[in-house]
Amino acid sequence: MNHCRRRLMICPTLWMAIVSTAQRAWAAAAPVDEPLDASLREAVHTLPVPGTGASIVVTSFRPGGEGPFPWIMLSHGTGPSHDTNRNIGRYRHADLAREWTRRSYAVLVPVRRGYGASGGARLADSYGSCAKPDFHHAGEEAAKDLLATLAWARTQRDLDPTRWMLVGQSSGGFASIYTASKRPQGLVAVLAFSPGRGGDPVRRRYEPCASDRLAAQFAAVAPEIRVPVLWFYAQNDQYIGTNAQRLWFDSFRRAGGRGQLIVVEPFRENLGHGVFPSAKGVPLWTGAVKEFFKAQDVQMPF
Repeated sequence: MNHCRRRLMICPTLWMAIVSTAQRAWAAAAPVDEPLDASLREAVHTLPVPGTGASIVVTSFRPGGEGPFPWIMLSHGTGPSHDTNRNIGRYRHADLAREWTRRSYAVLVPVRRGYGASGGARLADSYGSCAKPDFHHAGEEAAKDLLATLAWARTQRDLDPTRWMLVGQSSGGFASIYTASKRPQGLVAVLAFSPGRGGDPVRRRYEPCASDRLAAQFAAVAPEIRVPVLWFYAQNDQYIGTNAQRLWFDSFRRAGGRGQLIVVEPFRENLGHGVFPSAKGVPLWTGAVKEFFKAQDVQMPF
C-alpha cells in the first residue's frame, strides 16, 4: 500500500506543492525585535502554516557568496513554563548560526506555533499531560511548522534542495526526528541534540514522564526515516537520564532506524541538557558531528 495512504496523511509531494503555492503568495517580512546581523546576512520572515490558520516567524542566516548553499533547519526546545516559551523571541543564537555559516551552511530557524515571536494562544505541539501524553499529536503539529519552513526554503534559489539537514535540541530534536519520517526530499541527515519530551529536572530528575510511550513513538516513526540520525546526550542530563537515552535510541534502532548514539562526559551548564547550543559545548557537539558524518558516510561539509 502507498506510504501516504497507509498513514492516512497528505503525501509529502502534494503537501509541498500546496505549501509552496501558499507561501509564494503570502510570505511577508516579519517585524524585527532586535538589530539584524549584517555579517550573517540575517533576515526575518513570516510564513503561513497551511491548514492551521496561523503563521510562524523564521529567521535566516546565510554565508557569503551566491550559493546554492547546503543548509540546516534549526529547531528550538520547550521551556518549563508559559513565560519561558514566550520569551524565546526569534531564538536567534547568532553565535551558533556563525558556527554553521563559517562552514558554508545557511541556517533557517523556525519558531513553532505558540512559542516566542510566532505567538499563539497555546503551544501547538503540546503533548498534553504526563498521565495521558499524546506524542503523536506533538510530532504531527511540530512537523507542520517544519514542513512549512521547508516549502519556503525550496523557493529560495540560493538554498540547495538536495543538501540539507534537520537539527534540533530537546523537543526540537524530537520534532526533527518526527519530521524526518515524512521523508522530505533532499534531507541528508538528522542531528538531534538531547532529543525527547517530558523532562522535568525538578519533579522527575533524570526520568522524563511516560518514557515508555515516547519509546513506542520513536519506534513507530523509525521505519519511515531514510536518513541517519545522530542522538547526542550528556551523561548528566537531568531532563533525560541515561536510562531514557538508551531506551529511546534502542527502540528506534530495533524498529529499523539508522543512526548513532553519542553520549559525552558530564556537562556543567544547563543541567547537562544544553551542550548544544551552549558556547562552552561547541567542542563537544562539533566533535560528535564530525564522528557521526564519518561513521555514517554523510556527504556534507563540516
